[in-house]
Amino acid sequence: MANNEHTFISIKPDGFQQGLVRAITQRFEQKGFCLVGMNFLRALEEHLKQHYVDMKDRPFFSRLVKYMNSEPVIAMV
Repeated sequence: MANNEHTFISIKPDGFQQGLVRAITQRFEQKGFCLVGMNFLRALEEHLKQHYVDMKDRPFFSRLVKYMNSEPVIAMV
């Protein structure tokens, strides 16, 4: 029986800067996960605020949004 679950994975700016994209994707593949989609993008501030809405009252929220918006990220399913 096929597994139809999908999970969102994001390689954050520091992982991208350090050139870890292939190493990270290989770890998932070695564990038996199938990468079905990958996109290189710069997340918009409004999208990040929605994505991290559960942390909006935390003191680090604005720094988190600024950091995630500072460089491209790799979004995967």
